[in-house]
Amino acid sequence: MALNIKKIIANTLLKLVDSYPLEKITVTMIINESGIGRQTFYNHFKDKNDLVYWIFLRTLSGEKEMMDKAGLEAYITKLYEEAREYRHFLNEACRQEGQNSLTEAICKQTYNYYRNYIIKHYSEETINEELEYALRFNAYGAAYQYVRWAEEEMPGEPGTQAEYTLKCMPEILKSYLPLKM
Repeated sequence: MALNIKKIIANTLLKLVDSYPLEKITVTMIINESGIGRQTFYNHFKDKNDLVYWIFLRTLSGEKEMMDKAGLEAYITKLYEEAREYRHFLNEACRQEGQNSLTEAICKQTYNYYRNYIIKHYSEETINEELEYALRFNAYGAAYQYVRWAEEEMPGEPGTQAEYTLKCMPEILKSYLPLKM
């Protein structure tokens, strides 16, 4: 039941973003448009930024299993393709700054995704100081490029963006992640 309510709230925000800048949309607007109660909103989300991040995770974060099945290039290409589908929302969301910004959340999500993949397929001990540095460097750089691409109205094709991402990846990281299958 909770998942359906979350989807209703998320779809309401996506609809509102078509008519209003994200920064102008309030929780009150979301609850009025969706027909839910204020407490229902707060039972499911901490605030509007939490909702924005939830939408990102559900619609713009690709299929995590895809990296195991098709490789990192296919996964990243899918992320960029999905971004195009939700371009207006993503563009608005990435412009938000401050505490709990989507940009920071994307950086953390990218870092955690790569790190967890390495731990799952190798071990926690694999992550030494050099690999940790490469993880942070790459995850934050790749995430910021993704955000910049969204803010610049998404020039270039998703596959090309994925190719650039892989070319810029540190060699040590490439040895632990499946680039292509």
